[in-house]
Amino acid sequence: MWNPTATAPFDRNLQLAVIDTAGQVHALVFPCRRVLRGWVNSQTGSPVYVFPTHWREWDGLIEEAPIGEPERDRLAIVEEYADDLRAIIKKDRGGLD
Repeated sequence: MWNPTATAPFDRNLQLAVIDTAGQVHALVFPCRRVLRGWVNSQTGSPVYVFPTHWREWDGLIEEAPIGEPERDRLAIVEEYADDLRAIIKKDRGGLD
């Protein structure tokens, strides 16, 4: 059963319904969570820039929709970013000599 977006609970996996520019209603195929700043994809933690009209409980298992990336993966991303920055700085310094 679909419910009005204004009644959507926070911090639970939900399926959202949206209306596209042609006026067609679509249900998103991935779970979302309501957060203070709007909506995030439950699987990635990334913001979802939509204006949903309705919501209902997500039918999938919680294990199929982890919130964000595991801590180990986030650390690897930060380390990769730092390595990229070091390479840019090294290249820039080389160009100044």
